[in-house]
Amino acid sequence: MILSEGLRRLGTPYTLESRPRDVAVLSNSEIVVTCVKCLRFLSVSSDNVISLTRQIKTSSSFFSICCKTPTQMVVSTSDDIRNVRMISVDGVETDFQQVEFPKKTYKLGYSYSTYVQSKNTLVLTDRLDNTVYMYDTVKGTSRAVTNGNIQEPRGACVGPGDTVMVCSNFMNSVVHLTVDGDFLCTYPVDMKYPCTICVSRDGTRLAVSNCVSGDKKLKLYKIIPTLNN
Repeated sequence: MILSEGLRRLGTPYTLESRPRDVAVLSNSEIVVTCVKCLRFLSVSSDNVISLTRQIKTSSSFFSICCKTPTQMVVSTSDDIRNVRMISVDGVETDFQQVEFPKKTYKLGYSYSTYVQSKNTLVLTDRLDNTVYMYDTVKGTSRAVTNGNIQEPRGACVGPGDTVMVCSNFMNSVVHLTVDGDFLCTYPVDMKYPCTICVSRDGTRLAVSNCVSGDKKLKLYKIIPTLNN
């Protein structure tokens, strides 16, 4: 569904054939949604009508998705030793050659990824290990970030100034990190178990949703710059 800045529903929600997992914006008029072993590409008209344009079958089961370039996306996997992969808008799947992932597979919902384009930095969260992994995909270096504020990390996104923001599920907060893995601060959110997160293109608004049965919420926060930023 499409929501306004005031979280009012615009147009009519589009119903998919299977449960959607994550969504990425490709352009002002096109989005892509991860479903069970497929990507669905949807067009969005100026009057907020959503239509299916095409779909691509995938070899792995993808969960989170974000853009790496205008024609290539980064996706996290479930039940696959290749924890994060790349896929083009034409459906060509490739792997990160300079990245050494944890020697494990993740069940659905236990790891998320995002990509900081300007810093060539891949981010992977490990919910059970309370760890956020940062990978420099050009240099091949990595850092495992652990912190008392990072408890069951889930969704992650690119924050203002090419930083990283991560949902700390068990702490009911959002943790703010640099791409080098340095801790900046933590923001409490008024909901239990924040799960997914995104920042607006202009870096002024933060959207957070949770995953509590019977108490699901979506909240929009204003990001106020400080003198230290």
